[in-house]
Amino acid sequence: MVISSGKKKNRRTIKLTCIGAILLAMYVIFVYLILLTFGNGDGDNNDDGNASSSSSSSSNLRPQHDATAKLVEEEKKKKELTIDDFCGLCQWRDQGFNCNERVEWVVKAKDQTLDEAKKSNLKYCTNPNGCNNGKIDSDTGYMQCEEQDTGPNGPPADYKVGTMKHVQKEPELEAILSGALLKEATSHEITIGGSIIKNKKNEEGMRDRRTGDDIVASVLTAAKYGDREYDTKENAEFKQPGEGGGGGRQPDMPVLTAFCEPVNQTMWETKPLPTRSGPATKNSLFPISYPHVQSCSALPSQWPTDTPPVDLDPFLPWIHDVFPSSDGKYVVFVAQNRRRCYNGQRRVQRGEKVPKGVTAHKDYIHIDYGKNYFMRPQSALFQHVPVKRILQSSENTGDQEHDAEEPRYRLSSHEEADADGMETRFICRFKSFDPNATPKLSIVGYSLSKHEVDYDYHTYRKGYKFSATEAGYDNHMIWQSQLLFKCPVPLAFHEKVQSGDTVVDDYSTLYVDVIPIRTAPRYTPPREFLQPKYDFHNDIEHLFIPDIEWGKEHVLPKIDESGRWENIPICMPSLMAHNIVPKGVDVNTQTIPENESDKKYVAITGDLPPKIHKVIACTWASTTFRTRSNRAQVGDGKRRLQEWLEFNLLSGFDHIYVYDNSGAFTNEDSLADIIGLFPPDRVTRVDWPCKICSNRDGNEGERSSQYAAESSCRLRFGTHARWLGSFDTDEYLVPMGDFNSMGEVADNLDENGVKVAVFKSSPAKPRFNLLQSPEETHQHDGSFTPTVPEDETFLHTYNCNWEQFPRKNDLSHRRKQMYRADYVKLHYVHYSTITVVSQMTEKETRSTKESWMHRYVERHVHEFDEMREATMLHTKTKVARNMLWWETRCKQSTLIEGHCHVGFPFPKDMLDMIEVDKDGVNRVKDGVNMAGSRWHSSNGYAYNCFLNEKIEDHWWPKLVEAVKRRNENTKLQ
Repeated sequence: MVISSGKKKNRRTIKLTCIGAILLAMYVIFVYLILLTFGNGDGDNNDDGNASSSSSSSSNLRPQHDATAKLVEEEKKKKELTIDDFCGLCQWRDQGFNCNERVEWVVKAKDQTLDEAKKSNLKYCTNPNGCNNGKIDSDTGYMQCEEQDTGPNGPPADYKVGTMKHVQKEPELEAILSGALLKEATSHEITIGGSIIKNKKNEEGMRDRRTGDDIVASVLTAAKYGDREYDTKENAEFKQPGEGGGGGRQPDMPVLTAFCEPVNQTMWETKPLPTRSGPATKNSLFPISYPHVQSCSALPSQWPTDTPPVDLDPFLPWIHDVFPSSDGKYVVFVAQNRRRCYNGQRRVQRGEKVPKGVTAHKDYIHIDYGKNYFMRPQSALFQHVPVKRILQSSENTGDQEHDAEEPRYRLSSHEEADADGMETRFICRFKSFDPNATPKLSIVGYSLSKHEVDYDYHTYRKGYKFSATEAGYDNHMIWQSQLLFKCPVPLAFHEKVQSGDTVVDDYSTLYVDVIPIRTAPRYTPPREFLQPKYDFHNDIEHLFIPDIEWGKEHVLPKIDESGRWENIPICMPSLMAHNIVPKGVDVNTQTIPENESDKKYVAITGDLPPKIHKVIACTWASTTFRTRSNRAQVGDGKRRLQEWLEFNLLSGFDHIYVYDNSGAFTNEDSLADIIGLFPPDRVTRVDWPCKICSNRDGNEGERSSQYAAESSCRLRFGTHARWLGSFDTDEYLVPMGDFNSMGEVADNLDENGVKVAVFKSSPAKPRFNLLQSPEETHQHDGSFTPTVPEDETFLHTYNCNWEQFPRKNDLSHRRKQMYRADYVKLHYVHYSTITVVSQMTEKETRSTKESWMHRYVERHVHEFDEMREATMLHTKTKVARNMLWWETRCKQSTLIEGHCHVGFPFPKDMLDMIEVDKDGVNRVKDGVNMAGSRWHSSNGYAYNCFLNEKIEDHWWPKLVEAVKRRNENTKLQ
């Protein structure tokens, strides 16, 4: 076809215009990134699109108040900094440059004079001791200078008591947030049964379509028949509680019950927060009993996790596990953030109007925004609240003895709070059951909960601006996933709980009720309400003042007038419950000798539990599982686990804990028969059938079951070990160099002061010549399923890394860790998120000779030398969709990771021809001739991976021998 010259000219003009537009856009992005680096270096830009709207809406409330005026006057008295105070050697806001470099950039980029630039940065570039007297930090190379107050910095003049302007919402959303929908749904009789199962299905966490009557019916059905049966059966033939052996709870013993309280979020628009009327609240409570929870030994598998009462009352903690500490002093709770289950997002379509009351973020809104917003109270549970005990009369109840003993609390400031009420979130009530007493159930004590970690303080140490946001676009803050807290046990019961004497015939005679203190989440920066122990005064805007937010007379309702978990059984300590240290045996007689690392931070934590193991491993596994977004189903769990256990025991792990998630997929099978092949003093099974709540990709997913299993293992069993690693059954930790066990590796880490050890991880390639013939699993599209033969091992087959040792690529999103269990306070799959040092105050940090910076940087981490210490072989299963066009791709010479998913290892005599360049990319050395067939195997496939010689020559033969020996022993039995 011939094109006229006029059309050619028009096309040329359009083409030049497009190129110009692209270049302009690239320039704008470049300038933006520069400004972001130098202008917002403190990371406070990590809020979502709701931050500005949140603060602007709350600013309608900020008026005159006596306390406010006093604070303003005090702020005015502070010293005003001058240019003479400027210190150019200070590190600027924890960034990789000093204040002189910052000022130099400001002068150039913002067209300011030198004095103007210095004055605008005085806040971050002043050393109280003087610039000449300051010391350069040996770790960072900078002088560490804290932010300084630069003048009046009191609360906004319009911060006052009052009512916010109500934001108009869609009627459906209004009904959800006001509690009207739930009140209506629970006010009439709802039929439950097998038919509910079809309505309950939610595409494996991709979207939950239950609302109103459906969601109430789902929760009630799960309560009556049990989560496990209800979620997996395809018909209405449920097993009734007690069938098949049952548990130890007797008919006259208390039943686990959730009292759901309707939540009206519109009350949060009024300051001070309105008090809840006791009698009215009591009448609105919706009790749900769980009679199938009847066995201490099966408590994690019987607990209502998949369809919890939290779906009706979002102030209830979404509990996954509960157990007493080894010393009997605390009841420990492992819960998850239910709101994160509803973080799936979709793009707003062109021309689509965002629903009223919904906040979009970068043209995205939540798929289930109603449930995401309904679950906002879950964010509040991660934030402490101070309370003060008050004297309260006991009139009008008819039970004066009970009322006189029950403590009453009011919300308070830190200054007024009781010592044990300074940072709490739940009231804990303890009850004891005695079948021979009258009454059989009696209240034996009260306490206030403690968080295992301070979530707000960690947000501040990470440099994030907010701990939570109204719009809920905050899944990247991974430390807000696991809610870990504990209730102090009354002193009179410490010894009984520690010895396991409160458990009779597999059920407890001691119970705890958990009553959440219901306040709105704080959407202000966490530094605005840090506890006095942190001695934090810098950069406070006084955006959260308790007297304004809550008032001075906000008394909490009585316990029986509040939504709560009731009759939670307090079972045996974990080692005793799993017969690792049998009842009657003193755990202190089983301990390993102490080393210096064991005592390193005892002065700060006050904890030194008895350690009986040097290195343990935890894994969350099942007979079958679905990959993310349900792309494929993998069913080799049993075979994988057996080989993985054999290898890890061989490589020096003292004990392995398997959290068996098979019940999330089937009631017909489990990993129990595989675990039974190994001695119980080396391998322990925890039945863990709860499902992940969202199987979406990336930050939109929430693998809640996995996260809770890891925390449970760390808190139950990690307290009795030095080193712990949580790994999948396709991940092999291999001692290298002169080390022949992970115990030896751990000793070496302790000697060098390491607390967190990091393994690089990247999926290895299964060797083509060791797989079953492709014809056996051939697909119509030309692909096949790479399958390891029964007489081969995964370790041997997958011993083919796409990158030559030592690997240089930064594979941070796949890395795994082993860590000191007494040092890491919260771990999240790949990351030691919160540690003992990151939770220390500045004073504590300096007293232990640790380096202090507002933006916490982990300094006790070590990346393994893969040749001399240890490495990880990741034997990730390959599925048919990985093998599309495999024959063509695998014949092309390339050393890119995902080009060909099966391995063809380089011969030993060719290894010297390959190098890793400065960018971490495998390449052929300069001067080496690539021509000819030497770069391909005899059948024409290109070499693309490298063997680990120690696995090939040492570990694989030992594994084969160990498997053979165990199989022979099993046959003899």
